[in-house]
Amino acid sequence: MVDDRLAEERQAKETLTVLVEGGVDADRFDAGILLLRDAVLEHARHEERSEFPLLREHVPAERLRTLATALKAAEAVAPARPHPGTESAKANLAAGPVLAVADRVRDAIRSAAG
Repeated sequence: MVDDRLAEERQAKETLTVLVEGGVDADRFDAGILLLRDAVLEHARHEERSEFPLLREHVPAERLRTLATALKAAEAVAPARPHPGTESAKANLAAGPVLAVADRVRDAIRSAAG
């Protein structure tokens, strides 16, 4: 189940990267956005219908609250852009903080440039 969700996330990151690099004027951008939307919604359905109920059934509520807090902290320092290939825990630990800083610096430079 986890491998399936990670594969979906990797595919979405790759699709988003292609869309961002091609820009809104690229051929098939609109079709790509619709495919991405459908894939993300399907991914969310899998999580909401299968994984979250299993977590609620097998993990104590206090543990889930602790995990939610940890997730929020991780999101605060996570990369701001998709980086295909960084889905594994090792890749996230190794590259995530560096990519997060790079993304935020790039955003600041673009914002300052106008």
